[in-house]
Amino acid sequence: MVQQNESILKNLKDVQSLRGLLRSEMSISDPEEGKVIATIKVYNDAPASPDGGDIVFLGVGLRITVGRERGGLPSEINKSRPSYRMELRQKYDEGTWIGGTGDSFPAATEDEQSHGEVLFPGESVVYEIKTSRAELSYLDIRVEGSVSRRHLFHVSEPMEALKALTQPLVAQTFHFLDAIDFYSPLLSIIDVMPELGPQTTLADIDAFRSAVGKARDHVGKVMKELNNVYHSAPNQKLRDYMKMGIGQYLTSATKVCDRTLEALSGSDTKKMKEAAEELRNHLLKAEEVKRGQKELMSQFGIDS
Repeated sequence: MVQQNESILKNLKDVQSLRGLLRSEMSISDPEEGKVIATIKVYNDAPASPDGGDIVFLGVGLRITVGRERGGLPSEINKSRPSYRMELRQKYDEGTWIGGTGDSFPAATEDEQSHGEVLFPGESVVYEIKTSRAELSYLDIRVEGSVSRRHLFHVSEPMEALKALTQPLVAQTFHFLDAIDFYSPLLSIIDVMPELGPQTTLADIDAFRSAVGKARDHVGKVMKELNNVYHSAPNQKLRDYMKMGIGQYLTSATKVCDRTLEALSGSDTKKMKEAAEELRNHLLKAEEVKRGQKELMSQFGIDS
């Protein structure tokens, strides 16, 4: 009986540990005299799961209790949703459901959305409370939410027998992507990027301009190659990554290169420096895109 009780307590603790994945952080700023803004970010820190068992928080919001006897709630409370993971929500609508006559498994029901925010893994909601520092001292602010039982126990199991047929096509797609050198010509710009100060020579600027121009031409070439791989990809997740990951990165790179070339064609050193810094920051985002491919390969069970 003792061992059974200990096992129940352990399982209970494991379930309760899920609560710790609904995280929050708060900061206080003084934008104007006599007023403060309390910014509260609430986010779902759970990892994403490709095969069901998502840790989704429902009814997320703030519970504010006023401690002052005759006090009231702050007059200005604003809410924003800076992050939606549409790929996590859309997976519930993929394909055609062969089962019943109703919806297969909606990402969020009307009732679930009516009780507060719905946060999938990686999503967040931000609240801004504008009040006085004195009034803020009398507020008890709590973040609340519930783990969705419906999502937590949802199962989505792929047919292993199909893996022998689909895996070679998936592996071939990643091979094609690896064969296209998306990033090296772009990242090589950083090596010739001058400091753009009083000591910068015209030769430095010309070399930089030439590298940016070549990189921009390179993007136009590889976008065509990417388009061919996109249409031959055997899986929607692969196409989504190519479009939202690589494609968006390259499209933005073209725009940033254009702005940089325009700045380098003028004589304003400050604008040149700002454009170069913007270009550098964007180019370094290539690591995020590469990491996305590694994560996707891992999901398909393919070694990088």
